Amino acid sequence: MSKRLKDPIYGYITIDDKIIKEIIDTAEFQRLRNVIQTSYAPLYSSAVHNRFVHSLGVYYLGNLVAENIKSIVEEELKDTEYERCIEVFLLACLLHDVGHAPFSHTGEEYYLKSGERVELHKRLSELTGDDNLENEISQKSYKAAPHELMSAIVAIERFGDIIGNAKEKSFFARCITGYQYVRYEDEKHKILNCVISLLNSSVIDVDKLDYLIRDAYITGFDTINIDYERLLRSIYIKKDQVKREAKYEVVYTKGAISVIENVVYAHDAERKWIQNHPVVQYEGFLIKRIIDDLNEKYGDNVLFSEEALSREGKVIKEKNVRVSLLCDADIVFLMKNLDSNKYVEEYLDRGKRRHPLWKSEAEYRALFGTCFSAQTYEVLEEEMMALLKYLNFIKHSNVINEASLKACEEDIQAAEKLYKESGCDKKFRKQVEDKKEYKCWLEAFKTFADNQGINFDFVLLEETLFSSGFAKERLSELKIEFSDLKSLSSLGKISTVLSSHSAGRDKFFYVFYRRDVKKNIRMIDLVNILDRLVKNKVQ
Repeated sequence: MSKRLKDPIYGYITIDDKIIKEIIDTAEFQRLRNVIQTSYAPLYSSAVHNRFVHSLGVYYLGNLVAENIKSIVEEELKDTEYERCIEVFLLACLLHDVGHAPFSHTGEEYYLKSGERVELHKRLSELTGDDNLENEISQKSYKAAPHELMSAIVAIERFGDIIGNAKEKSFFARCITGYQYVRYEDEKHKILNCVISLLNSSVIDVDKLDYLIRDAYITGFDTINIDYERLLRSIYIKKDQVKREAKYEVVYTKGAISVIENVVYAHDAERKWIQNHPVVQYEGFLIKRIIDDLNEKYGDNVLFSEEALSREGKVIKEKNVRVSLLCDADIVFLMKNLDSNKYVEEYLDRGKRRHPLWKSEAEYRALFGTCFSAQTYEVLEEEMMALLKYLNFIKHSNVINEASLKACEEDIQAAEKLYKESGCDKKFRKQVEDKKEYKCWLEAFKTFADNQGINFDFVLLEETLFSSGFAKERLSELKIEFSDLKSLSSLGKISTVLSSHSAGRDKFFYVFYRRDVKKNIRMIDLVNILDRLVKNKVQ
């Protein structure tokens, strides 16, 4: 018996009754209805689709590709092994986001302790009982996304009996995290590595396909059409006998080349023009500051924990609060109970938000790249990165205002005192000079604000410069089969679009200010002020 669920993109998705009852209808999976898929709503008001529908979409695409790889996998593995391999792969497709944090990728970093994955890796190793996985993690420096690790953990903890035995749990976890088998050299595990890459790879997989197609559809962002059926039906696993050793690779037929290029075009467009948009980035900044304040109130790793994601939940006795099946709505509720929080005010009231002085990487480059020499431009980037670190040091992360300027002045006074007490040690003198330079940068923003008649109240965010997915080495290595040729061809050797290269620099910055609709901001003033500071630095 099975049920059919209507999807706006794929039509009807058929799912076995057993999976509906034992997984999809559970509270843990239903939680995903309340976890928004993207952080794009500030830019595209319709972007309110959730991780629930995305997970169903990935499961559907997983079924399509599973049919295509059936012949080679069935041939190389025993019947029961093949069946379980595909079953576990499809379960991983369905559950790959079951532990996802609220607010898309903005919240997932809070799953980490001190920015490290040690605890998550330890928990995953415990649940899978795979000593090889534990060793491979340490040797290969594996770094799956925090939400991938937590999803594997939550899924095995909650649905372990359905997933199977220890080996199947390990394979399941590897599918979600992308951690391929390293210590095994036999044919079976080489095939399993190919299957793992179909859900989690650095290039093309069913997870990326669904979110690219779904995000474009829901937001209305006009991107390139992706013929997912043509692409997935062109995939198969090829066995290539190299000397005495069998080699297995995921291969695409020649008819998929145009679709592969379209996938990368779509991914590039979404990342450059939506993910990196200053409005999206600024909301992410607000949410992180709010979560920081919530963690300070309730304790680190309390809200963003395995317990808080469970049905039983996490009880915070001293606060008389119980959090279970953590979702976006929980964070919104808790933030409303923070006392006089300026970040909450901005999040809830769009009219109080700061606005970017420039609205894209291209505009940033036009402003500073055109007005500054290459050397001056590079020094500016270095100085802004140093200023960001300093703002964090004086406990005013990213914020440039009277309070941060005062904190800087107090820090200078403390440094000068140490300098005198040390008997004018050169090391302390250098610290004083560096802090005075930071003060000059802060005062430059104050001068700009005064000249423009706006509030001296800025937020400085560091961003990563866009680098096309076409520059990925793994993409150029994708194998394409032409029926008339005996050997496989690498995509990089037959597609001219792969000539794209990475940007020389990898950072740029957004500056946000309190907007007065009556004021016409003249950006050239800020350019002139920063130019003078940078030139002094160069000299």
